[in-house]
Amino acid sequence: MWEKPNIPLGLLTLSGGLAGVILLIAWRSSAGAPNLLLILLPPIIVFGGGLAGILLLRDNLRQSISRLNQELDEERRLRLEVQSQCEETIAKRIFELQVANGALNREIAERIQAEGEVRELQKQLKLILDSAGEGILGLDNKGRVVFINRAAALMLGWEPEELIGNTHHQLIHHHHADGTPHPEEECPIYMAYRDGLVHFRTGDVFWCKNGTSFPVEYVSTPIRDRGMLTGAVVVFRDMNTFL
Repeated sequence: MWEKPNIPLGLLTLSGGLAGVILLIAWRSSAGAPNLLLILLPPIIVFGGGLAGILLLRDNLRQSISRLNQELDEERRLRLEVQSQCEETIAKRIFELQVANGALNREIAERIQAEGEVRELQKQLKLILDSAGEGILGLDNKGRVVFINRAAALMLGWEPEELIGNTHHQLIHHHHADGTPHPEEECPIYMAYRDGLVHFRTGDVFWCKNGTSFPVEYVSTPIRDRGMLTGAVVVFRDMNTFL
């Protein structure tokens, strides 16, 4: 009579799971049927091993996918955190720029208003000076004409643009009444923006553009800015008119 073979426990363990159960059932029901166990044993072992490998691979894949998902979640969290920080920084910078732009716009508006007020004051000042009956010259500390009122231009016969930027002495005060040269160093007007004193002179002459002269009386007053001499103002009258 055929004897039931002893199947090692390791074989059952190797086949594992469903394959082990099938192998155990086949072993217990193999009485009188030796060929059944021998026929079933190889495919069961192969199938059991393959299935166990598949199950193990599935578990490994699941673990890998879980780790990848965790890593992706962490990367997504970090990315959102960085994005949030960037958006916060950008919003803060935009706000700072808006504040700075607002302050700049206010400063520009105030400056435009101030410049408009200065122009209005200059206009009023020019109207006042042009209404004066005396001639008025504004000079810098080099003796160059920076301002001339209407009365002065009419008496001297020069257009304001022809005098402004040029030295007054070479154009209107270069000779004495007798035709002898008048050195600039001896000119009272020159002295005012050199020594800082007020100089008055009568019996002198100014020369016109057409080469004629007229007797003048004038006062030359120095201009100071923050304690420094920056020029002089000359107020003169044609003595022929006031005789």
